[in-house]
Amino acid sequence: MKTIYQKDDIILKILNETYTPDVLGFYSENRDYFDIYETDKPSNFYTYSFIHTLLNIEYNSFVKGKNIRYFLYSQKLAGDKIIGSISFTSINRTLSSCEIGYKIDHNYQHLGLGTAMLKLAKEDILKDLNIHRVQIHILPDNTASIKLAEKSGFRFEGQEYSLAKINHEWHDHLRYSLITDYVD
Repeated sequence: MKTIYQKDDIILKILNETYTPDVLGFYSENRDYFDIYETDKPSNFYTYSFIHTLLNIEYNSFVKGKNIRYFLYSQKLAGDKIIGSISFTSINRTLSSCEIGYKIDHNYQHLGLGTAMLKLAKEDILKDLNIHRVQIHILPDNTASIKLAEKSGFRFEGQEYSLAKINHEWHDHLRYSLITDYVD
């Protein structure tokens, strides 16, 4: 697996703990927006110490091929600032499957970055991972994410009841999947 993927101005990069200030800034600046859609976080999540440890764990998980998070950059739009991320979790080599999650800085949404990021993931990362089936779970009221998933070729499969705890309440999610032709 590569630590960097690039197509045109879209750069996806694995980061280690030396990027703690940048990653903490990305999460902190988007806290109000991301927390609406994500599972509850520990009370110390938005601290240097927590993010430093998290990046170390994520990097080691990447090395082992278990879970992978790439951070999004666009030199034209934001220079060296992190403006998004895409993660591949629950990687199952036996089933050639994984789950995917993505987020874009609220200041850079509706610019086609999510579409470009998912296209790069589909064309290169999933191929390198040898993944056949990809799943994504989306809150029913997250219409922007639903449109992005559908535009990127994900198909609606159904609703998963009480899947994740967000803001101290259990929420249903919609399940979408993408089938690739990368595995024989």
